[in-house]
Amino acid sequence: MARAQAERVPFECKFRLRRRDGCYFWMIGRGVPLLAADGSVREWVGVSTDIHSYRQAEDRALFLARAGEMLASSLDYDATLAALARLSVPMLGDWCLVDVLDPDGHFARAQVVTEPSTDAALVAEVRGLSPVPRENSIYPPSVALAEGRASLLPEVTDALLRQVAQSARHLSTMRRVGIRSLLTVPLLAHGRTLGALTFIFTRPDRRHDEADLRLAQELAHRAALSVENARLYREAQEAIRLRDEFLSIASHELKTPLTPLSLKLQALARVAQARPDAPLAPLVLSHVDAGLRQVRKLAELMSDLLDVSRIVGGSFQLRREPVDLAAVVRDVATGFASEAALAQTPLHVRAEGAIVGVWDRSRVEQVVANLVDNALKYGAGAPVRVSVAAEGGLARLTVRDEGIGIAPEQLGRIFDRYTRAVSERYYGGLGLGLYITRTIVEIEGGRVRVDSAPGRGATFVVELPLP
Repeated sequence: MARAQAERVPFECKFRLRRRDGCYFWMIGRGVPLLAADGSVREWVGVSTDIHSYRQAEDRALFLARAGEMLASSLDYDATLAALARLSVPMLGDWCLVDVLDPDGHFARAQVVTEPSTDAALVAEVRGLSPVPRENSIYPPSVALAEGRASLLPEVTDALLRQVAQSARHLSTMRRVGIRSLLTVPLLAHGRTLGALTFIFTRPDRRHDEADLRLAQELAHRAALSVENARLYREAQEAIRLRDEFLSIASHELKTPLTPLSLKLQALARVAQARPDAPLAPLVLSHVDAGLRQVRKLAELMSDLLDVSRIVGGSFQLRREPVDLAAVVRDVATGFASEAALAQTPLHVRAEGAIVGVWDRSRVEQVVANLVDNALKYGAGAPVRVSVAAEGGLARLTVRDEGIGIAPEQLGRIFDRYTRAVSERYYGGLGLGLYITRTIVEIEGGRVRVDSAPGRGATFVVELPLP
């Protein structure tokens, strides 16, 4: 006003007025000067406009936007609901109570948020008064939990408190809180009640109204979807944990009889070899060899399952020592010679000299074996080329096949657990080899990548740090 008076220009200002009932509402004032002949301000002409509804709509849109960001930012709904309750104070109340359905199927008070100056003992007492859904109850949180209905109480009197109180202690606590206005909305998702939000005003200048109810219902709708998503995520994580625990136990139990079975087959092979002229000796040796291959395959699958359980449980460890990667590649290739011959797949190895790093020998062998096994399996009979080289402080292992290749949409997830880029109907395995390979390489401080296209084969490159 002073600047407008001095410069003789129009002005605009926003301010609040206090009604007789103690509530405030927003106004905007605009004025223009009428000048006298000498240029001085003769008088002002202006208007004051009630903009309370507009200002409320603006504030509520901003509030819902912030709440939406908060609810979408995390699947930990305990932390999210706590942040949401803090955001709601003082927008929707001086107190915010959050009641949710716990995993045991009971309703519990998850959050109580109020002004920082509120007595901590009173807050703890309110938190301990978890509402229990009751038939024919008129206590708003119980109504929301039992019937899925919202309650709007713009004016809360002592007579009303006595009417809705569930016990003498409950009545005493509500009186100490000093409830003047109360609003409760249920958290509903897919027709199921997941909890309730309760907002309480204790200030004499604020009352809940229909606009507050609509805002609270929109907030509850968004919060309920977030809670439901978090619940489903938690259940999925628990199911995965139970599955991994089962696989760990099953792999231990299944691996135990494999050793004596392998020994029996080897003993049978020695007997057949000691009597080469026996009529059934060649047939026995053929069946024993096939049986041993299947036992080794089953043992590898069990080892993969054990490795996954160790990785998930955080007990996957390495025992590092000086290792010649070139020698490891040559040894692994020798071990796959018969399998490559059986698959009629030429296996070419280029691993001259020594490339020595400090790694876990058995795990490096496992990485090489997994990649060579994959190349032979998906190479479609075309040559498989394995090479090692040292460059720029890195040991580089390259395994290339000319087989079926990998679809572009699978490249981003080929190293994930239980992921398969092909049909398990035609190719065996559990989809664990590449996941374990990536884990080993990354723990060793290296990285693994793949370059592939359908029908053009695949090239896997592993880089490990050298001393």
